[in-house]
Amino acid sequence: MHVEPLEKLPRSVREFLSHYAMIVLSILTALALEQVALGLEHRHEGARAKEEIEQEIASNRANVEGSLKVTREYRRDWQVLLARAAAEVKDGTSTNESRLAILAQAGHRFGDATPALKTAAWDAAVASHAVDYLDHEDLSRYSQTYALQRFFSQAAWDTMRDNAARNMSDLSLPALTGTADAVPTLAILNSRVRALSILESQLSQTADALQGRAPPAVSAVEPASSASSTPIATSAASPVSR
Repeated sequence: MHVEPLEKLPRSVREFLSHYAMIVLSILTALALEQVALGLEHRHEGARAKEEIEQEIASNRANVEGSLKVTREYRRDWQVLLARAAAEVKDGTSTNESRLAILAQAGHRFGDATPALKTAAWDAAVASHAVDYLDHEDLSRYSQTYALQRFFSQAAWDTMRDNAARNMSDLSLPALTGTADAVPTLAILNSRVRALSILESQLSQTADALQGRAPPAVSAVEPASSASSTPIATSAASPVSR
C-alpha cells in the first residue's frame, strides 16, 4: 500500500485528525477489498472442488453399479453349476466325468469385477485446503462417503484376493489329476458362490454409500475368511442380504 507523504505539517489538531481519518479510511477500505477478493477466490475454489468431487463420486458410483451387475452374473452362473452338481450327487447320477465337466465350465466363468475407485479429486481438495471452503454439510458428507468407500474397497479386495488364490488352486488340481471327487467339487463351487455373494453385498453397500444412503454398520460385513467355511448345505442360498 502506498501513502503519499504530507506536503506540509498540519497546522491544527482538526487538520491532523482529518489527514489521519483519511489514511485510516484508505487502509480499512483496502483491507476490506482484499477480504472481498479473498472471499470470492475461496468461494470459487470451494465450488470447483465440490464440482470435481461430485463428478468423481458419480464416476465411482457408475463403476460400482457396473461391477455389481457383472458380479451378479458370475454368482448366478456359479450357483447354477453348484445346484446341478449337488442334484447329481443326491440322485446318484454324478460321475467323475460329469464333475470334471462342471469344474471346467466353472473355470471358464472364473472371475470377479472388483472396481477401482478414484480418490484424486478428494485428495487434491484436501492437499490444497479447498475443503476448508466447502459447506459443513457437504464436507461431512464427502468425508463419510470416502471413508466408507475406502472401507468397502479394502473389504472387497481382501475377500476376492484370498478366495481367488484358493479357488484357482482347487480348480486346477482335478484337471491335472483327471479326478474330481463329489465333496471337494461341491466345496469348490460352494466356496466361490459364497465369496461372490459377499462381494455382491459389499458392492451393493458401496453403491448405497455413494448415493448418500447410509449402509448397515460395517461390523455386519461378512469377513473374507467365512467364504471358505460356509457349510455345503447353505450353498443354494440367496446372496448375502443387503
